[in-house]
Amino acid sequence: MPVYFWIIIAVVFFLLSGVVVMLIKTLPIAQMVFRTQFTKPKEPTYGWTRGVCSFPDNEENMEMHRQGMAWAEENKAVIKEVSITSYDGLKLCGQYFDFGFDKAALFLAGRAEPCTYSYYFAMPYKEYGYNVLVIDNRSCGLSEGECSNAAMKEYRDVQDWIGFLNHDLGNKKVLIHGICIGSATGLRALTHVGCPDCVEGIVVDGIYETFYETLRTHFIDLGKPVFPVCYEVIFKIWKLTGKNVMIHGPKRDIKKYTGPILMIHGRQDVFSLPAKAQKMYESCPSTHKRLEWFEEGMHSHLKIRAPKKYDEVVGEFIKSLN
Repeated sequence: MPVYFWIIIAVVFFLLSGVVVMLIKTLPIAQMVFRTQFTKPKEPTYGWTRGVCSFPDNEENMEMHRQGMAWAEENKAVIKEVSITSYDGLKLCGQYFDFGFDKAALFLAGRAEPCTYSYYFAMPYKEYGYNVLVIDNRSCGLSEGECSNAAMKEYRDVQDWIGFLNHDLGNKKVLIHGICIGSATGLRALTHVGCPDCVEGIVVDGIYETFYETLRTHFIDLGKPVFPVCYEVIFKIWKLTGKNVMIHGPKRDIKKYTGPILMIHGRQDVFSLPAKAQKMYESCPSTHKRLEWFEEGMHSHLKIRAPKKYDEVVGEFIKSLN
């Protein structure tokens, strides 16, 4: 055989050996990331658990938690524990604040956040004339399930919750308010087959283009290697859901959404990048859309930095629906 043939064989061998060594070293890291960030822990911990602040070391997060819990305590007389069964047989739980109206706001929190996280964002909705439903996403709080699925399964749960609000609880209209991945979940629910037609609009706070994009920016912020660990986590999600979250997600879904939408976004958001939020807004075909920028505040912390403005913007959007 020619010498160059053996050279090629040697190069291929060393490349493959390098890939194998890399996978041996990085796959355990990816498994650890998925286990700690996407899988419900066996013991109660920060996040995942009702009534517990997910980031107690963060002063703003603690203040959001305190205000939300105080609001729920003030309205405990109207709280009803509710539940539905998911399409794949899981018991999903939530809390319904029945203020006596004929429409409701459904709140969708971020990854690993139970229903109590949403209290803070639900606080003004009684004044807007809405009952309130806050939910434990699958695997969070009292809901069954083992892990977060990056909205790829949760969106069908949201469709069922909308139907529950409409048919079982008698709400004629439903408004969705999502934060971070909750925004992606809500938008996906509204743009896929099976969504009830009673939804009057959606508020999205800190929405991202794809889950891969926000995961990548989190890795960068933490100083972790994007390649190959981030891609190994994405592959794990694909195995669980059958969806490639590098492709599927809000970037595609928003191009199909024609209903009313309020996009709330921060100029300082390093996880859901502002420039990409602007592009998503421009790609949305809705004739009833608004993008409101906040100059200060980290991801999901816009309201705590400017509570009056945040609630006023939401209130104005709600008025525009009528």
